[in-house]
Amino acid sequence: MPELRVHQAGAVRVLPFEGQPLLTQLLRQAGYEISTPCGSAGVCGRCGLRVAGQLDPPAREGRALACRTRLMGDAQVWLADPHQLDKIALADSLPLTDLKPLPGEFGLAVDIGTTTLAAMLVDLPSGRPLAAVGLTNPQASLSDNVIGRISAALEGEGPRLRALVREALTGLTRQLCEQAGIERPLHLPTVIAGNTAMLYLYMGYSPRALSAAPFEADHLFGVWVEEHTFLPRCPGAFLGADLNLALLASGLCEREETALLADIGTNGEIALWHRGRLHCAAAAAGPAFEGGGITQGLGSERGAIDSVQAVDGQLRITTIGDAPARGICGSGLVDAAATLLDLTLMDETGRLSQDKVALAPGVMLWQKDIRQLQLAKGAIAAAIGALCQTAGVRTRDIHRFYLAGGFGSYLRPQSAARIGLIPEELLEKTVALGNAALSGAAMLLLNQDCLDASTRLARQAQVLTLSGNPQFSQLFAERMMFEPF
Repeated sequence: MPELRVHQAGAVRVLPFEGQPLLTQLLRQAGYEISTPCGSAGVCGRCGLRVAGQLDPPAREGRALACRTRLMGDAQVWLADPHQLDKIALADSLPLTDLKPLPGEFGLAVDIGTTTLAAMLVDLPSGRPLAAVGLTNPQASLSDNVIGRISAALEGEGPRLRALVREALTGLTRQLCEQAGIERPLHLPTVIAGNTAMLYLYMGYSPRALSAAPFEADHLFGVWVEEHTFLPRCPGAFLGADLNLALLASGLCEREETALLADIGTNGEIALWHRGRLHCAAAAAGPAFEGGGITQGLGSERGAIDSVQAVDGQLRITTIGDAPARGICGSGLVDAAATLLDLTLMDETGRLSQDKVALAPGVMLWQKDIRQLQLAKGAIAAAIGALCQTAGVRTRDIHRFYLAGGFGSYLRPQSAARIGLIPEELLEKTVALGNAALSGAAMLLLNQDCLDASTRLARQAQVLTLSGNPQFSQLFAERMMFEPF
């Protein structure tokens, strides 16, 4: 019987097989997570692996796309070591003055992001965060975006998507307890944030209502499930509990000033508070800000380029953990685009002077990567503009601009403004909140009054639908350019 020898982390595992299976098929059956964000169409290149042996089609220069390559006989494959996310942005303390915690000694706050999972263990009596961990959402192995996962669920992959995220959360919980030096409690009060689709998939609900017009969710949550787990209410079909809890953590709606909040990620969520009204919109930005869809894109992992600057006319980078560069994460991507503009290696249309730019030995930024960033930043910038126009607000009249999410914590606002991702007028008004959804989830654990407050907050949101919105369409075309606005 032919065998596939799998090399990973210094160990070798032998997988016998029959027939001519796809490389992805055999690896997944053996428990390996192989990312195929394009749905195994063979176009994104993210499943490219170092291989050798009897393959169809044969490997080119020692590499092959796992989603398109069949095993014809004995072969070998080399997999990268598993990587956890190294940068989970959290506050040292939580924005609470009164503690009315849920019953128990410890609580678990979770944020199920489209691209990343983050979790925090909280000491309930004291309100003190004990440990925080994060990793790439394993559902990305089926698709790197919300729409792709909804489609996968409707095609019968719902149970697998549910199992992937639940197994990952079980592992994160175990790791948190180990870091905190405690045994995992039998009953651990848990609050789970996430966009609406991610909560559907967590529960195993059919997301059919989210897949077609009028896009009205049949579950908005704000309920206890499985006795000890609370899923906060979502403002709308594509405005999730993560936005709700970020708003709660920011205190944005408790002040009279006009304020804007943006959670910039795969599903960009924008909220504007003006004259006692809460206006919200969601923009499908795609995964570029979190490293998805980028040729050598990474999450917040060791070796990811997280900043790029020009020094004496040359590119200078830093990496997470000061490790050798392996790829680039979202903050580095935005920095790179801004720096390339400054060095005239890229023009305002996004055209590179060459098809690729070397950022570090072995790490390239390609023209198609710039186009992915262009689409993502255009969607966020247009959503901000459409929301402001709808509310009758000029950006100069916004008093405070909150950047929520892990990406927002490491984004350099100057670079974001340089490429036209955020308005220049908000540079001096920007406040980074870190993973505000996770902080908000912890607030619900620590003050039971916040449970009802979060539901009221979600109910008062006035949702602006961007699909088919002429204001958004016009602004999207205008803000595709890499220039300040």
